[in-house]
Amino acid sequence: MDVSTNLPDPATVTGIQDLFAQYAHRIDGRDFDGFGELFTTDAAYSLAGNLSQGRDAITAFMRRVMTSPGGAHIITNVSVRTGAGTDGSLTAVADYLLTRRPEADAPFAVIGVGKYDATIVLDDGAWRFAVLTITPQ
Repeated sequence: MDVSTNLPDPATVTGIQDLFAQYAHRIDGRDFDGFGELFTTDAAYSLAGNLSQGRDAITAFMRRVMTSPGGAHIITNVSVRTGAGTDGSLTAVADYLLTRRPEADAPFAVIGVGKYDATIVLDDGAWRFAVLTITPQ
């Protein structure tokens, strides 16, 4: 299989890597409204099997579950490919570490490891998640 035929141009890859970086920065900063803007209005978001449908539902879900103070998402190994369909969507997979301080003065510790599977579209001039599935490992 020649994977080079599935590679988008470098500017697209960089834009999607930035989308994942913005995901981490906005959720770690508890910028829930900004976080919601990273998704299409009808996006599907699944976190460990908990499905939210639509930008507003995704934003509300994150407000409910992100109650612990301070943490850092570390997203790496972002791999972007052209989508299988003709709608211009792209697919991406990435790995993550989630860190948090168990106590205010303690060092950060890894509390989660997993992967992201995404369908990403160019929506109103910005790359956004149309589907994002997060699977803890």
